[in-house]
Amino acid sequence: MDRILVIVDQAILRLLAVLLALVTLGIFVQVVLRYAAGASFLWGEELSVFAFVWCIFLGAVLNVRRRSNFAFEFFADLLPGRWSAVQRLIVDAIVLACCLVLLREGLAFSELSIKRLSPALGISLFVPTLAIPVASFLMILAVLIHMARNAAILLGREG
Repeated sequence: MDRILVIVDQAILRLLAVLLALVTLGIFVQVVLRYAAGASFLWGEELSVFAFVWCIFLGAVLNVRRRSNFAFEFFADLLPGRWSAVQRLIVDAIVLACCLVLLREGLAFSELSIKRLSPALGISLFVPTLAIPVASFLMILAVLIHMARNAAILLGREG
């Protein structure tokens, strides 16, 4: 299981690198053209925004997967073994509930945007809005894995 998670993390990191390069390149070209040539191209700005939306949500997946939220981990680390697992389970249940709502609403939002086209690129707005349900689904999987591990600690099967 851990091997699969590492592969997924690496795939997300590679995709993030490509998306951040698109954001940077799009903004750089936009600025250079605007100030050097007095021209601009709207699709570069749109592409940068869409790529940045995906970056935000994929970054959130890594944050949940790695338990990178300082406040939650700080308090969990202060508690002894089983109490730490209890605190983490409570936090994970809250995060899971939020991700389930985000998934439901993200799917509805994406469905609404299927027929809408972006002004400059002319692509369906489904492409950028799909980041919400995709990331929500991946976060739900990550939280369920965390919950299973903490439940195992509470049941004395691990740690």
